[in-house]
Amino acid sequence: MPYVCAKCGREMTTEDLKALPGVRCPYCGHRILYKARPPLIKKVKAR
Repeated sequence: MPYVCAKCGREMTTEDLKALPGVRCPYCGHRILYKARPPLIKKVKAR
């Protein structure tokens, strides 16, 4: 599952995150990461 850093915006995988102890961006060291969402658009049919 890809994650995105809130500061630098780079994507990384769970294998990249295991390189450092704790949850940190391996590029900039920021501690806030978001799960990348798939580019799907859900359509809900109106009644």
